Amino acid sequence: MPDIIRILIVAVASGGIAAGIGVILQRRRARRLQRVDRLECSVRVVTGTHDGLSGKWWAGEAMVSPGRVHFVPVVGGVRFLRRKAVEIIVDKIEVNERRSPTGREVLSVDPGTDVVRLVTPTATLEWAVLERQMNWALDRLSATDQK
Repeated sequence: MPDIIRILIVAVASGGIAAGIGVILQRRRARRLQRVDRLECSVRVVTGTHDGLSGKWWAGEAMVSPGRVHFVPVVGGVRFLRRKAVEIIVDKIEVNERRSPTGREVLSVDPGTDVVRLVTPTATLEWAVLERQMNWALDRLSATDQK
């Protein structure tokens, strides 16, 4: 077998193994954060304005409670480079428009997320959460003891 084919086989196998390890680590971190009502997510403004956010996707970590998302954006996806925390008061969750990231969004948002709209007093936001955590996050956010 020519060397180039062996190299390609090793490269593909190594990439698959690395991707599998990445998924395992991501799931482990997600479970650990969820135990303390936190999750990794991304947020952006669709219409209106919201202090600390813009029309670009911001990745970060959030604490979810009834009617509220306490979001701490990070710079460049680096967890220890944190920006100022953003308090998001949620008036309404538009779950009927739940979707997956499309087109160029997959460059900014994990393709394994679902996106829903959150309506706040001053803006409509899009909130991207890992698909397997979205139902938990929505249940936590819409719990009856709001605000």
